[in-house]
Amino acid sequence: MRGGSGPSPESIPAEHRNKLGAITESKTIPQLRQFLADGGTILAIGSSSGLGQMLGLPVTNALVDEKTGRPLPAENFYIPGSVLQVRVDPSNPLAYGLPEKLDVFYDNNPVYRLKEAPGIRKVAWFDTDKPLRSGWAWGQQYLNGTVPVVEAEVGRGKLFLYGTLIAFRAHPHGTFKFLFNGIYYGNATPVKFD
Repeated sequence: MRGGSGPSPESIPAEHRNKLGAITESKTIPQLRQFLADGGTILAIGSSSGLGQMLGLPVTNALVDEKTGRPLPAENFYIPGSVLQVRVDPSNPLAYGLPEKLDVFYDNNPVYRLKEAPGIRKVAWFDTDKPLRSGWAWGQQYLNGTVPVVEAEVGRGKLFLYGTLIAFRAHPHGTFKFLFNGIYYGNATPVKFD
């Protein structure tokens, strides 16, 4: 690896070198937008959930200083590898089979504020200024009212933003339904009964 920028081309067999590349906002985001517009489904977990902002959805980073607009410094907000509790909307198909209160693994992950807009819904959110269940949390009050799980309609497709790590190690026993529900619900076709 070269400083986190990926493997050196010489370390890859020649027949696979044409598959090397980088995800860029100018080349990749328009293709993802088109994929969604055509009816595709994207599940974005952890830092990749920033895709919602890159696509121009009405979501903003909730962990910023209101005066400066900069990310909250570690002196104000730092929650490394702790279990927090969120409230869940079990009527949303993305949360099918989950309880109204759910413990999630959180490691300084993205959370959002949503602006009212058609086609965007909060699925799980922090409804208290003390969501800590296990571990430690510095500045946990900043999470109150923020949204770590979002469902968004983009064109004919669906984008699911999971700020929390729903597939982290053994923790998925509590949150894996978000992942599998997203896979099945994303491309599901509504059935109309007579």
